[in-house]
Amino acid sequence: MTIWHAAETPLRGLLIVSALLLLLWNGYLCLLLAHVRERRSHILPVSISLIVLFLLFFLLLDGVFHHGEPDHPRTWPAVTAAFCHLPVFVPLLTELFAALWLFWVSRKLALLRKARPTPDSVKETLDLLPAGIAFAAEDGQTVFSNLTMDAVSRALTGKVLTDLHPLLELATAAEHTEPGTPHAVVSDGTRVWKLSHSSVSQGEQAFSRLTATDVTALARINDDLRSKNDKLRELHQRLENYNREAERIILSQELLNARMQVHNETGHVLLISRRYMDDPSAIDAAALLRTLLVTNAQLLKEYEEDDTQRDALTEAIRGAGTIGITVGLRGAIPEGGTPRTILAAAVQECASNLRKHGDGDRLEVNTEAAGGGFHFTLAGNGSVPDKPLSETGGLSSLRSLVENAGGTMSALTQPSVTIEIHLPG
Repeated sequence: MTIWHAAETPLRGLLIVSALLLLLWNGYLCLLLAHVRERRSHILPVSISLIVLFLLFFLLLDGVFHHGEPDHPRTWPAVTAAFCHLPVFVPLLTELFAALWLFWVSRKLALLRKARPTPDSVKETLDLLPAGIAFAAEDGQTVFSNLTMDAVSRALTGKVLTDLHPLLELATAAEHTEPGTPHAVVSDGTRVWKLSHSSVSQGEQAFSRLTATDVTALARINDDLRSKNDKLRELHQRLENYNREAERIILSQELLNARMQVHNETGHVLLISRRYMDDPSAIDAAALLRTLLVTNAQLLKEYEEDDTQRDALTEAIRGAGTIGITVGLRGAIPEGGTPRTILAAAVQECASNLRKHGDGDRLEVNTEAAGGGFHFTLAGNGSVPDKPLSETGGLSSLRSLVENAGGTMSALTQPSVTIEIHLPG
């Protein structure tokens, strides 16, 4: 079947469309080879194939055009007629070989673009960078910018990047600078960019270079660190306030203990002296003098005895016996710690008050464990006052000691003078 006969079949459209596509492909490769210096030797054979494909396309189109109008004069009558009488496999094979040839050239160019950088490949690579980069002449006119820098310019200035001056002003107006490279950290509302400006030269021509780096994640981390630092400063201030308050509380506690000790020791000495004066035979004069000597030495800090080795409750009961007060202790007695210390202070204070104000000789102390804490009840057999107790001196110090430990204290006068203390667990 000749080309002339193929014009009456669907093969006609296939031949023409294939020739047109191959012609366009060949033209693109010619333009591409013109930019690749290493493969300019291929320009001649590719150009020849371009001419062949053009002639093939033209003769096919001319023959088909005049196939339906045989009386109309052809452009090249003799050439077109001779071409149309060729077998149809001639243009088919020509297009097939042209396709294989163009595929081989395209593959060579693709390998070349991967192996060696070209101006186009460099531009494509820079456009794919997540960071923006731009170069401008001395007058600010942009000579190169990648896609990211174009997007940064539109986000920060609302304009297409043709003049680098607006972005350069942002970079040079930065508060933070690095040696030789001014930079500014700016936000476009969604992302934070670091603009860095420097100067470069090529030959005798100088250019301004501007880069934009996405530091959104770093800015978010800095904001978090700033917030945490503020919280740490607040916590540090609270700790300082707490330490000052703790020092004040400790000092107050030490002063209270000192006052109670002075009050108790002095009251004890006075009560012994009073009993000696009332009944000299009831008190051993030598023992009284020894007690006065020890008490004075203790108050003047001249003794070397380690107070931590003495049991406060035992000393309180012994001291009560010295002034003629018998202590009856029953119940769950604390083995140590703050409850035992408070119980000892309560025994000492109640015994002293019973001797001074109630003229009694026996103090009943009942203790019981309550929910992990303790409940103390101290009642004397002395006379009952006709008015409420006045919590001054030792009783006031005892209440402060109890309340500092988180407990409560109540003083009753009926049916007898009773002190009740509750300490939590």
